[in-house]
Amino acid sequence: MKSDFKAVKAVQIIFGAIILSCCIFWGIYGIGINGLNLFFNNSKYIYDHEFPYVQEFQQYVSKNNIAASDISECDEWMDYHCVLFCSIEKDGEAVYSKLNVDKFIVSAKNMYDSRKIAKYQLPVNFADGEANVYIYAGYTEKYYLGVIILGFVLSILSGAYVIYRCVNNIIKDYKVNIGKAHEQERKARDEKDQLMRNMAHDLRTPLTGLMTYIDILKLQNKSNESINKNLDILTSKVNELRDLSNLLLDFSIASSDENIHLDEPSFVEYAIGDYLSEMHTIISRNGFCVNIDGIYWEKVKVAVNGSLLSRIFSNLTNNICKYADIDEQVVMETVYSKNIFEICISNTVCKEKSLLESTGLGLKNVELLMRRMHGRAIYETKENSFYVKLRFPNTN
Repeated sequence: MKSDFKAVKAVQIIFGAIILSCCIFWGIYGIGINGLNLFFNNSKYIYDHEFPYVQEFQQYVSKNNIAASDISECDEWMDYHCVLFCSIEKDGEAVYSKLNVDKFIVSAKNMYDSRKIAKYQLPVNFADGEANVYIYAGYTEKYYLGVIILGFVLSILSGAYVIYRCVNNIIKDYKVNIGKAHEQERKARDEKDQLMRNMAHDLRTPLTGLMTYIDILKLQNKSNESINKNLDILTSKVNELRDLSNLLLDFSIASSDENIHLDEPSFVEYAIGDYLSEMHTIISRNGFCVNIDGIYWEKVKVAVNGSLLSRIFSNLTNNICKYADIDEQVVMETVYSKNIFEICISNTVCKEKSLLESTGLGLKNVELLMRRMHGRAIYETKENSFYVKLRFPNTN
């Protein structure tokens, strides 16, 4: 419906501009032509420009002993001098008239109207007597043409200006509406992010309380293996809920539009080394064998955000602990290229654990968090091996 209304409005603007252009053209044309006619009729402009032609024609007539009725000789002279209109009257009757109509501008029709040119006629002595001659060589046409061009240009410019102003106003309205839509979208996204953060925080309180009660029950039932087994299962599920609440919190931060501050560029060993070391420690404590032979440090600087980086490695660590095969190595490497510093982490996926359903939220968080630091997270699966590459632009 809105698109139809906009289309109708656009058509109305175009038609309005065309009508305005036509009105301006005909207004300028009418005023200009009437003004020129008034000027030529009340001035000596025609006489001053016609007189030299008549003098030259008189010389031609006298030299060649031409009579007023010698049409071919008169035609020859008129064509040679590019005369648009010539009239010869003798004893009140027209004996010669030549009109090159195709060369005339219609607006200059007064210049060859036999009813209006009598006052411009000048005497010429022919071999057969005196006759009145009027010669018009287009010396007013440039002014009529100028009026037409002026009217055409101003009408086009006026129409274009009207269209420009209307389109500009429409564009401004679009920008305002788009700005409002973006603002509403931003507010909705901020509210969603805030809601997710509040939910994540609110989940932690009852989960912490639940863990406390589980610990109390374990102390009270140390000797009861059946109860302790069930409490261990309950503890595992509570930990899963806690992990999900952490993922939810990370996602709200990762998908937020809030500006983040990157720390001052520092060497990769100091900017990222501690996080890799912590990850290595946690994975090792969980029984994994970690190969760090591929880690080495060069004098390359990167700019990161410590808080986001901590969440990235926390997500990757949890992912490995949940889904990696504990009997296979976890490999960590550093790779350096011209403008990129890269951390590669690979592991073998446990076949049994891979059957468990995963939300994929952790890896999505890593991808979004890396993007907020102007980096990239790349994932790749080959057979049973899973590879994660964290790419940071170096600032050297």
